[in-house]
Amino acid sequence: MLVVGARPQFVKAAALLGRPLAEASWLLVHTGQHYDYEMSAAFFAELALPEPAHHLGVAAQGPAAQLAEMTGRLAEVIADEAPAAVVVVGDTMSTLAGALAASCAGVPLAHVEAGMRSYDWRMAEERNRVLTDRLAQLRLCPHQAAAANLAAEDITAGVEVTGDVMYEVAARAYDALDAGTHLGPLGLEAGGYAYVTCHRRENVDEPARLAAVVEALLTLGLTVYFPVHPRTAKALDAAGLRQSLSRASHVRLGEPASYYTSLALVRHAAVVVTDSGGVQREAYLYGTPALTLRDRTEWPETVAAGANRLVDVDAEELRRGVAAARPTTERRPRLELVGEPPPSARIASALSSLLKK
Repeated sequence: MLVVGARPQFVKAAALLGRPLAEASWLLVHTGQHYDYEMSAAFFAELALPEPAHHLGVAAQGPAAQLAEMTGRLAEVIADEAPAAVVVVGDTMSTLAGALAASCAGVPLAHVEAGMRSYDWRMAEERNRVLTDRLAQLRLCPHQAAAANLAAEDITAGVEVTGDVMYEVAARAYDALDAGTHLGPLGLEAGGYAYVTCHRRENVDEPARLAAVVEALLTLGLTVYFPVHPRTAKALDAAGLRQSLSRASHVRLGEPASYYTSLALVRHAAVVVTDSGGVQREAYLYGTPALTLRDRTEWPETVAAGANRLVDVDAEELRRGVAAARPTTERRPRLELVGEPPPSARIASALSSLLKK
């Protein structure tokens, strides 16, 4: 049983579901965590994902209530379907809910993207990933540093380094991300804009930090393209900040981007400004400079390589990062990060071994 609920998980599911398992078939369960068309159904259509066997439709609500409802509903599905194992992905509320439901039912649990750490307990994602790793029997790490993080926490059993399945999907799409096809309808030119995403609770739900993000974007000296996450849209409206962005001639607000459009925006941007772990990685894979609106990241290798700069919500740091960004003509994608065999095949092999135990 593969549990998904948010956009990054749909992407990884596209790779995982294409891999046969030795003694089982996949059962896809969607919690409904992301439910808008642009955030969910559009991704299923674009990635050619099958309809979920169960769509729980858990409504947006406070984190504790959402976790409780997701866990209870997933427990019911586990009781009805009796899966041989439960697979959860990443670090969202759906991840932790699937982990708790599987653990309570005594069903083996595998965590894809295990071992990632920002060491920032303000982040719900950090709590989700740490707790999920504690509950899992099989921890599938995207790289050796993640396995080292687990070892530092005395977790060494059931740990395998499989590679990053998000890299696999994004690398496969790289050659098809034509600027004219994807940027033309948006009125953007390759290398002429900053691609902005901002949705994390610690940035969006704190009015002072959100105001600082807006102020920083208003000072940038190039076109800003900002597809607005539904949570961010509500927060901008509640804080009275949307008008400031709308009035700025260099800022363009849009609807949430589809997966392939988002990848094209990353590939052809002058710079990416984001608080998303997934977008940080896509920028790193494609060789696009990234400026991260946080003071820590669970992907420190991107910072160590000089490809990603932690600017928090500091306007001056953001301007310096934009000024230091390399021209698009000097970039080289790091598609070799996928490796062979691809991560989805290594994950399927590890899951098949788990099912034989």
